[in-house]
Amino acid sequence: MADLRATIAAKLAGKQVKREHLIIAALCIALLLTLYFAWMYLRRTSPIEGLKAAVMPIHQPKWVATIYGDKGIFLRQPRRVYVADNQVFISDTANHRVLVFDYNGHYIRKFGDSGKEQGKLRYPYGIEIVGGEIFVADAGHNKVLVFGLDGKFRRYFADNALAKPVDIVYAHNKFYVADAGRHQVVVLDQKGHEVAAIGKYGKDGAGEFYYPNGLALTPDGRILVADTNNSRLQVFDLSGKFLEMWTGDMSKHEAYFAAPADIAVDRKGNVYVADPLCQRVSILDPKGKLINAAQQVGPPEEGDALSLPTGVFIDGRQRLYVAEYGKSRLTIYDLK
Repeated sequence: MADLRATIAAKLAGKQVKREHLIIAALCIALLLTLYFAWMYLRRTSPIEGLKAAVMPIHQPKWVATIYGDKGIFLRQPRRVYVADNQVFISDTANHRVLVFDYNGHYIRKFGDSGKEQGKLRYPYGIEIVGGEIFVADAGHNKVLVFGLDGKFRRYFADNALAKPVDIVYAHNKFYVADAGRHQVVVLDQKGHEVAAIGKYGKDGAGEFYYPNGLALTPDGRILVADTNNSRLQVFDLSGKFLEMWTGDMSKHEAYFAAPADIAVDRKGNVYVADPLCQRVSILDPKGKLINAAQQVGPPEEGDALSLPTGVFIDGRQRLYVAEYGKSRLTIYDLK
């Protein structure tokens, strides 16, 4: 009898050990899931978005070419790109200069990284060309620097109006500047005087910005602002009146943003948003619905993808240019 009781006790002890193992395994799985979602939150990305992207069929724009540099002149953490007259201007931010390439990717010249202190770039971001002059928003100088098309420095622009300009767009005889330091879009006249300011600092409400980084104007006269640290796009009319915000709603197939950095608009009014944390350029229709995305770089068999895209531009030939901060290169797509 004693032997029987001992045998039964041993079996029960074995089952108890197995139950403890199962409980420990379940707790480990729960802990891993918690850590995963916490990690995704800190990266400002959505695990749900990742699952959605994995099953959502996306016919991406056709990759054309990738530019790293030429003739010993290489990009290092570029932020923005601008195309005019078959020339490609890239704010080569970590090298404190602007590089210029021809339409085939051949190096032409550089400016901003040499010469006297006056006119030397620190942290160039947005580029705009108006009236034969190149306007460069410099987040290090806290102002806009103006160069001739030959790259020679001419003057400072908006010396006292800006705190940390990171993007600049010209339209309707005015300059619109995304100022991450002021948390506003600053409107300047052609002499660099401030005539208006759109938005204010904030992390929740309509018209509130938290480090806005990019902006664009649509063909129908709306101003789109990449409200980077609020993970959304905000839409205004030309007078600065708030119209709507695009925050993303997966159930309605609207674009999700983690940290939108720059915006471009094609001739049809479709919107292209560089989102470095989502590692893609989201493509939206004029109403903010996600219709496509650019992620792949090079032939599909190579498995290469965008890495921290921070700048986008669309030229008259309907080519999409993407400045990649992560891999220090410029990637080009054909949208036709």
